[in-house]
Amino acid sequence: MARRKCATSVSLSSSSDSSGLSESAVPVPPKKISKKVARPKKKRRSSDDDEKGTNIERDIDPHEEFVAASCCIARCMDVFCKTKQLISVGLSLQQHDAVENGDVSEDEDVRASRDKRLSKMSLKMQDRYKKNYARLLQLAPSLKPLLSDPRKTSELNIIIKKMDAAILATRSDDTSRLKSQIGHYAAFSLRSPIMPPIYDGTGSRTHLGSNHPVLAQFLCPVRELKEFAKDADKAQKKLQSGKIKMTASALPAFLWAGDLPGKDYDDDNMFEGMFEGHLLERTMRHIFTSPSSAYGGETRATRTCNAALHDMTTVEAAHIAYGCLQVRFGISAKNAWSEVDGDFNYRDFYNNIVDLIEDSPDPEWKDELLRAWNLKLFKSEEGRDGNSTTNDISSTSREERDDDLARVRAQMAARRAAKAAPARPPSPPPSVSPPPPPCELTPARSSEPTPSRESIPVPPCTPRPHQEKPKIVGVSVTAT
Repeated sequence: MARRKCATSVSLSSSSDSSGLSESAVPVPPKKISKKVARPKKKRRSSDDDEKGTNIERDIDPHEEFVAASCCIARCMDVFCKTKQLISVGLSLQQHDAVENGDVSEDEDVRASRDKRLSKMSLKMQDRYKKNYARLLQLAPSLKPLLSDPRKTSELNIIIKKMDAAILATRSDDTSRLKSQIGHYAAFSLRSPIMPPIYDGTGSRTHLGSNHPVLAQFLCPVRELKEFAKDADKAQKKLQSGKIKMTASALPAFLWAGDLPGKDYDDDNMFEGMFEGHLLERTMRHIFTSPSSAYGGETRATRTCNAALHDMTTVEAAHIAYGCLQVRFGISAKNAWSEVDGDFNYRDFYNNIVDLIEDSPDPEWKDELLRAWNLKLFKSEEGRDGNSTTNDISSTSREERDDDLARVRAQMAARRAAKAAPARPPSPPPSVSPPPPPCELTPARSSEPTPSRESIPVPPCTPRPHQEKPKIVGVSVTAT
């Protein structure tokens, strides 16, 4: 036992102390001792790298998943979403459904209190909360264990604050990036910029909105555009004074198509051309695909577009409403964001557009509208390829390959159509015309047989021993 203790103490001591001991007294080879001594030196040499690695780990936000989900919520779900309220209502609705289905039991007082809160909401609003809550858990699956663990309440509150801040920041960032482009997008033609200029070099926006003679017509309620047709100056003054009210339920003219928005507006057929304005279309492309694709051309973006980041494969009502909100604020005279602009309420405006599209009494119109927007943003009525992680517009080689496929499909379709066409009556076999008689000059005729003439049978020809040129005999030409 003494030897073992000594051996143990020696094995942990320095190499100079163990040099005088016999090999039998030291069970650990000297090489192992040298290795143990060398390891700390290696760590010292790589201490700078370790420090860098630690800094990188510190820079990584553990809540990045929730921040990314918030960006998607702002653009694709509800820009006015309050995360805490969404979670609270979502859990209440989930519990209510579980009790109704008999999956769980609860105290009557708790149930009565919850049902009283939910009764203040319409069924349509409850359905929207259910949908958004399910989407939230899909975007941020790490929320589930936090919601079910009371010990994680403090961490959950921190995450909720970060998510709310990210939703606001997303809307603000998109507004800032559009600020320098919205004036160019408002001009129907690039060769004819809006006059007077939208950008005056001051950075102020007070000259925009109803204070700008052109943008005033963009913001004017579409049903009041006739006032501008009568007298544009008087109509602009009515907008400025509030005699023509701009409210969330009075849809602005920029939603409609036309070189001047609402130019072809039909008051008896309002939905024709609605949500087809060029300013809205360019703004939507700017936000969801890339600024370089705003005018419908090839994108030059070097990073993944927002549509791919948010796994957006088709256009929905919330996307269109978000674009409308950004356009309306972008051409207004407000220097800072606010939910209320005079008589106009942005939250109501956003919700009105979502409701108008989602609850349309004409499902065919809704389907045509969304398919048209899929085509505008993703070059296909079916939407963007969900497996793609890049922008909607692919590389040149991909486009060429797609062109070849389209050509093959077109040829296949033509072949199938030809097979399905009714069969034509067989045409008579081509006949061999006899050589012209030596005494006549016949005009050239088509080799195709005509249905009005019957083919003349030709006797079999016998080969001649020698080929001779035919002689024309007895042809006389007299001058008249």
